[in-house]
Amino acid sequence: MQFKQLSCLLAGIAASAGIAGAPAPEKDFRLPEETFFRQNTDFRDNRRVFAWYMVCIGPYNGGWDAPVEEYKKQIRMAQSMGIDGFGLDVMRPNRQYKEAIAKIFQAARELDSGFKLFFKFDYGSRDYEEQVADMVALLKQYGQDKCYEQYQGKPLAGYYGVDLVIEENPSKSVKWWRDKVAPALKAANLDIFFVPTTFVQARKGGRQEAVDASVAEWGDLAQGMSIWQIQTSPFGGGLQLLERQAQAQHKAGKAWMTTVSFHYWWGSNRSVPTSWLWMPGRPLKPEFAKNGTYYEHGGGKGLELQWRSVMEVQKPEWVMLLTWNDYNESYIEPVDDYKNYPNGTSDAPRGWYKPMAGLGELNRYFIQHYKTGVQPEITADSLFWCYRTGSQKLAASADPDRPPVKIGNGPVGDDLYLTTALTAPAELRVNSGGRETRHSVPAGIGQTVVPFQPGRQQFSLWRDGKQLVEAEGEPVADAIEFYCYWPTTGYATAGR
Repeated sequence: MQFKQLSCLLAGIAASAGIAGAPAPEKDFRLPEETFFRQNTDFRDNRRVFAWYMVCIGPYNGGWDAPVEEYKKQIRMAQSMGIDGFGLDVMRPNRQYKEAIAKIFQAARELDSGFKLFFKFDYGSRDYEEQVADMVALLKQYGQDKCYEQYQGKPLAGYYGVDLVIEENPSKSVKWWRDKVAPALKAANLDIFFVPTTFVQARKGGRQEAVDASVAEWGDLAQGMSIWQIQTSPFGGGLQLLERQAQAQHKAGKAWMTTVSFHYWWGSNRSVPTSWLWMPGRPLKPEFAKNGTYYEHGGGKGLELQWRSVMEVQKPEWVMLLTWNDYNESYIEPVDDYKNYPNGTSDAPRGWYKPMAGLGELNRYFIQHYKTGVQPEITADSLFWCYRTGSQKLAASADPDRPPVKIGNGPVGDDLYLTTALTAPAELRVNSGGRETRHSVPAGIGQTVVPFQPGRQQFSLWRDGKQLVEAEGEPVADAIEFYCYWPTTGYATAGR
């Protein structure tokens, strides 16, 4: 549970240090209305896709205390990606959170576009009475708001790591909810649809018996369940745990909220200068003098694996995308570079953050497939790419004493992950650092993995001797100043 709390602590440190950039230029990061597939709005009932939203970080342009208009931009951007709402991560019962929550609800009301919000409680405080009081107050204030997500006539609510709140003990945590939280909700006439995020199953190896035991322990206290499975999904056992959890929930007659993620690099903030972590003049704490762990998600290949599991095996009530704006661990927001905006990125080098628009555009194809139950028709030949911009073998010249980034679900290759969306078979040509390879790719969605070489990264699609698409991604470096394991993404569509 400490990972996301660290993210918000760092954002607060940057803000309190008075870190801000020049006014950012007005940009529209919504995905284009015209896409590469035929859009269909005949959605099936109760197939909803949310994104986990860090309230403490807020909009890229201004942070948590940005004006309402910036929150509107966040909502418009998410809806352009096919996202139905945000799960709001609430960590503190303080003024910062209350003001930010009020603004995002105001933004959703004024837009009146059907975008929904709900609370995912995630308190770092160990004042348990204060936690209960804050949950009750927020649910009373917003639970019946027209923009609050309802399920079976009840306000939806979650709690991150609820099974480990009390001394990281599942039994004590369940007892706390039963003896303290549930009675307080009942006394306030709050009947919520509770879908907590639990962890003990993963800690016990993800075995089916551990998953079943967790569901049984919560019993009628929880109407559903979720699990924060960003670290190993879709490789290293992550999908299997999600599928076992889905099976256990459905067997118990409960709802299931699964997760889908683009990438994950825990402790990414440890890989840039010390003032990124601490205000100038403060010493670097020894526990932060190391790199965080990177978990490979495989670009479009991993994204397709996750969505196939969602549609064919898990069949959830909700999909939660992890995360919208946690730029210390994971983000899917298709902004060009967080460093360009006054969101508390401090001394992160310009270009260190990478654009997510490529996977964002591909992801809305899978979102539509999930929501409609019908595979979308591809109408324009397209190419998507995702890759790290440096080899695992490189050492950071500006940080020689820091060990290399640890790989959490290896082995991980130095690879380009290329996804094609085609109206008919074609040839994919890849020139990576001067080394050209050619690959036959099928109609529909295809996945190609090519080892990268330092230098320019050029891609093209050909059919019947004619070039359909030509594109170039970010170069792969042959030397690095700081470790950077964010994947860069992009896309190109024929005729656009």
